[in-house]
Amino acid sequence: MTPESLRIVDGAPGLQALIGRASDLDASASVRFRQLGEYVDVFVTTPFQVVASRRVQGEVSRDGAVVSVLDLLDALRTGSPSIGPARDPNWPGALPPESGFQLLDEVPVGVVRELADQGQALARQFSGPLGPPASLLDQTVLTVTGEAGTAEIPMRMIFTCTSLGLIPGFAAPLDVPRHLRVSTVGRWVRIDAPFGTVYRSTSLSLF
Repeated sequence: MTPESLRIVDGAPGLQALIGRASDLDASASVRFRQLGEYVDVFVTTPFQVVASRRVQGEVSRDGAVVSVLDLLDALRTGSPSIGPARDPNWPGALPPESGFQLLDEVPVGVVRELADQGQALARQFSGPLGPPASLLDQTVLTVTGEAGTAEIPMRMIFTCTSLGLIPGFAAPLDVPRHLRVSTVGRWVRIDAPFGTVYRSTSLSLF
């Protein structure tokens, strides 16, 4: 079986950081690729029914290809273009839409940090093989309203942001944005953070 491949022109360090943290959360996670012109959106599953992504400049061997998070991480660490065999059946559902998201509002950094602290507190309080209980992850911690509608943000989305290091800390460079952008389209809610994006389906579980 010919392995899939990924050629990255720009953005490898950031992608490696995301994939490394994702593999720490779930070593069986799957990664799926979407080619967008000269860019590739790299999506990875998480244990929280939330998909995270990061965009790099480059080219993937096959649009929609799915590989193991560990195979991709090994390739990124070694600089190899080979990212392992295809594992398409492992992807749990459809990808978020490529376009059509409408911005509701931006969440200031102060609110982001407060929510991040809540997520970290959950991790400390409920650390274990199963992680925080679903009832806590499903709690709405932020409601964002804009001209396009309203989105309820559950703790699982914020917890994913913090677990994957998508929110900048106090020591981050001043040119790093200090807000999250919340957008929606159909059943999908998207949070764009400075170091990556998270998506959640509000009506149909990915898993």
